[in-house]
Amino acid sequence: MKATWKGTLSFGDIDIPIALYKATEKHGDLDPHRVHAEDGSSVRRKRWCEEEHGEIEDREAAKGHRHSVGRKIVLDDKNMADPPPPDRKRVDVLASVDEGGVDPMLFGQAYYVGGTDPIADQWYVLFRDALRESGRVAVTRVTFGARESLAVLRVRDDLLVLQTMSRPGEVRRPTGIAPRGDITVGPEELKMAMHLMDILSVGFDLDEVHDDRR
Repeated sequence: MKATWKGTLSFGDIDIPIALYKATEKHGDLDPHRVHAEDGSSVRRKRWCEEEHGEIEDREAAKGHRHSVGRKIVLDDKNMADPPPPDRKRVDVLASVDEGGVDPMLFGQAYYVGGTDPIADQWYVLFRDALRESGRVAVTRVTFGARESLAVLRVRDDLLVLQTMSRPGEVRRPTGIAPRGDITVGPEELKMAMHLMDILSVGFDLDEVHDDRR
């Protein structure tokens, strides 16, 4: 398995050399692209200027940002060349919280955490076992490229797993989606629904669920 990131796990005064490996992958997904229906040749996407109503050269295009007040900001090469934060190769442990204290809605991409220095494996095992015995997960800060993210470290079998996460303020409020508050169900209806759930769960094996449409 090829590492996608190498750096240091910083836990207080302890620095543990680590590598991250993507824990999930897609199997056999189709990646269709636009083609001309008559001859199958690829269709090129043009760079179109909405202000001038015409095509522009690739060298004339730049990255930009639309401010919340409507102002457009063009980012030139000088802006984009600023180096990422100096801790871009570190996973900094900020705190530890109860395992159920992080809303699963926040979880993103998962990575296996492997050690890269056999001499430091003792510190890896110490940190792993401390999380396991305490029933906690570690909230961390990590930088991939120039983007800083929050992440959690948790224990899975004998490995640490790092899982990126959104910030709580990035979870949208589900306004107007939930059913009306005046709807109630009786105890017999609830008992029937729970019995149906039990029936559906008999012999269920998640590993046997396949994507038949693909």
